Amino acid sequence: MADRRRDADRGLLDVEYLVVWLVALVVVAGVGGAVVEYGDDVRDSTPDSEFAVSLDQQSWTVTVTHAGGDAVLDRTTHRLSVVLVDASNGTTERFDWARDDRPFADRGSGYPVTEGDTLVIDDPSVDSDGDANYHDAAASVGFHLATDDRVRVEWRGVRRGGKTTTLTLLNATLVSADDGTIRFETDG
Repeated sequence: MADRRRDADRGLLDVEYLVVWLVALVVVAGVGGAVVEYGDDVRDSTPDSEFAVSLDQQSWTVTVTHAGGDAVLDRTTHRLSVVLVDASNGTTERFDWARDDRPFADRGSGYPVTEGDTLVIDDPSVDSDGDANYHDAAASVGFHLATDDRVRVEWRGVRRGGKTTTLTLLNATLVSADDGTIRFETDG
């Protein structure tokens, strides 16, 4: 009689183990399904943003504008920069539009960068407001702007898999137009 009761208890214990394993399997399947369903949205942190660049020929200021698409947020972005390259000698000037204030920080300054936001950079050879100070914008480039100079908008941040990378979101070249004006022409 004791053997029969022991066999019944063992059978009940086997059923309990089976139920626990089935519940664990359902939980793991649910988590796996959520990762497959929503994982790309969570992991795809590269902003799908459009930027535009223009040159004011009176003040010799370069204006870079967030022209639409995703806002640049601080959680996955380390730095959003405007880079100007002097074509005559390869000199590069970087202006951080938004950036983490310290290494490994999730918060920084200048965020978020959204549609309509601008960064204005001037050529220090022109005093556009006549105040005897040649730095008339938020930032000043360290060389005189000329044709063939380039402007890039670079995003540096964390992509899928946790890899830090730099992407060029805008690439433009200063060109002379047929009417004698100078303007930016974007690549692509």
